Order: sequence, then C-alpha cells, then structure tokens
Amino acid sequence: MIRLRPRPEAAGPDITPLLDVVFILLVFFIVAAAFAVHGMDLDLPASSFARTYAGRPLEIVLAADGSLLCDEAPTDLRELGFTLRRLNAPGNGPRRQILLKASARATVEAFMQTVDVIRRSGGEHLVIATEPARPGLAAAP
Repeated sequence: MIRLRPRPEAAGPDITPLLDVVFILLVFFIVAAAFAVHGMDLDLPASSFARTYAGRPLEIVLAADGSLLCDEAPTDLRELGFTLRRLNAPGNGPRRQILLKASARATVEAFMQTVDVIRRSGGEHLVIATEPARPGLAAAP
C-alpha cells in the first residue's frame, strides 16, 4: 500500500499568473517603443495621390532653409551621400526605403540636389512625403 502524505496548504495567493501577464505587457511595450516614430512638424506639399506609408525607412528631412536631417541627425549633402553609400553597400542586408520629407517652402534647387544625391548614392527606393489634398481643391492635371 502506498502512503500519501497530505499537502501543506499554500501560505498566500498564487501570483504566478499575475507575473506572467506583467512580463508579457513589459515585452509588448518594449517592442512597441522600438517602433515609435519621432518627427518634426513640416509644412509638406499637398498631393491628391498621397497614400499612407508604413514601415521604418531612412528618414531625410529637407527644411525650408535648405538644412538636412538624416534620421534626426543634422547633415549636409556630402555627408548624406557618404551615409547612403555606406548603408547601400553590398553585404549590409536589404536596402531600406528612403522617406524624403521636404518642406513646401524649400527651394526646388535644394529639393532636386537632395534627390540627385539620394539617387547617385544608391537610393532606389525613394518615397516623397506629402500631405493629403484638402477636400474641395481640384488637383492639377
């Protein structure tokens, strides 16, 4: 005959499920924080062909005064070219899309110089940020 001993009663409530939930929430918020997007207010040009864009591209900001930011770090055209060539070098994994946020008050010359540097440096996946056109405004043909 097998002798069974009675189990001692637990001293308090079991908090294991509570800890599981807390750790799952912690992991969720850490992952969510990694995808948080920081930005700055720009007066972007309007476009009736604007679409929503999702993803984590390399963000280049062209301000109205012609200054540039590359992933929130101040840069110039020469440095931008070096950065893009380094990122697009073989062996660096898949190429990131490049999101160009140009102020509506930036000059066409500064915009075209920036696009030219991006294209010459291997930026094949260029997305230009725009604001959606306001209702009631006719799009230019």
